[in-house]
Amino acid sequence: MRRFSVFELAATHDPTLARARSRLAHELSQRSQCPQAESLFRQALTLDPDDVQSWFGLGRTLEDLGQAEGALGCYRNVLRRQPGHGMALGQYLALIKDDQEASTWQAQAQAALTHEATPDEAKALVGYGLTKHYDRRRNYREAIRAGSLANAARRRKAGPLDRTALVTRVDNIIGTYTHEFFAARRPYGIGTDQPVFIVGLPRSGTTLTEQILAAHPQLHGAGELPDLARLAIRSLPDETDVPWQAALRLTDMGSRTYAYEYVRALRATATPGRLRISDKQPLNFFQLAFVALLFPNSRVIHCRRDARDTALSIWMENFNPDQRYATDFDDLAFFTAQYRRLMAHWNEALPLKMIDIQYEETVADLENQARRLIDFLGAPWDDRCLDFHNQERTVQTPSRWQVRQPIYSRSVGRWKHYAEYLPELSTAFADFCEESL
Repeated sequence: MRRFSVFELAATHDPTLARARSRLAHELSQRSQCPQAESLFRQALTLDPDDVQSWFGLGRTLEDLGQAEGALGCYRNVLRRQPGHGMALGQYLALIKDDQEASTWQAQAQAALTHEATPDEAKALVGYGLTKHYDRRRNYREAIRAGSLANAARRRKAGPLDRTALVTRVDNIIGTYTHEFFAARRPYGIGTDQPVFIVGLPRSGTTLTEQILAAHPQLHGAGELPDLARLAIRSLPDETDVPWQAALRLTDMGSRTYAYEYVRALRATATPGRLRISDKQPLNFFQLAFVALLFPNSRVIHCRRDARDTALSIWMENFNPDQRYATDFDDLAFFTAQYRRLMAHWNEALPLKMIDIQYEETVADLENQARRLIDFLGAPWDDRCLDFHNQERTVQTPSRWQVRQPIYSRSVGRWKHYAEYLPELSTAFADFCEESL
């Protein structure tokens, strides 16, 4: 039985089980069903007002729903009960605007970050929060100090990027998924043209692009779905197979089975009848061969941004520890080069409609770039796409607060504020300086 079903049954069977409701709420939040998750977290807290995990889960859910003050209240409740809670402290410092209120917790976070006894994962969580805290206040020197300590701690815990494995993966994808490969599998998949895949490096404008798209009444943004990668792994017939082989091992019948299963996940939060629904999991660029076999009529939006701005934004963010390229600028430059190499291949070999959306061009000329996007999706123009920031929708990415504001240019050339304190960024990306992609 799936874990989700177990928690659902437990919560239904015994309404006094606060922990079951909290765990079910967490699962719903992971599936972008945040209003339902909020309700369950609140029910759990009614049953157990001191449950730290429910307070923290409710705070993250309220952030996703755009309710900053409510989220801060939840993090305060966590910190009153457990002052050393690294995740809550990091989230609180990243969000709080009042300097006087933040001062006590800022000092505590700074002490935890520099204390030898603090576990590395706690250092990372607190450090990323402090980095955002200082960045928001334009204290670039302190932001870099906190970010350097956070990334060093995360790197000790998670390890560096395996460059050899990455190159091997990209080499195999490029060598396997050719024009001839796709031509031999034209009958695969299902005919729907509803799915749209927004890909690119993290922090390259994928959330902004989806927010513009989702403002259109005929379109829907499903957020970052984990389902495509999960299905790709599940489709592998042999335990010795590796993820890049998912499309290679796929059968005609299997392509339809997995396509229908993915479509159910894609439509889970959408109003019926939407023309297009987007999945903005950026790293799906690794899975575009699998996409092409499941959905030969789908569309791909490739988001691009200045390499240095992208790298800085990744480095300052608390990414999943599995994203080992995120903690070091040399690794980030290496990962960026391999990503570009793969996208160049997809531009030549992938039999799908694809458009490039440049972040800087969107910021400079929102209406024309939004019109390009909507035209690519085959929908009539709607002026609501220009008011994307007014939407009341769940946004579960680090850009959740930026895309709830009107378009602004502060993030263009942001790396220049840090150039004095981060010479390693300029050195690592010296060969990228004349390019945006």
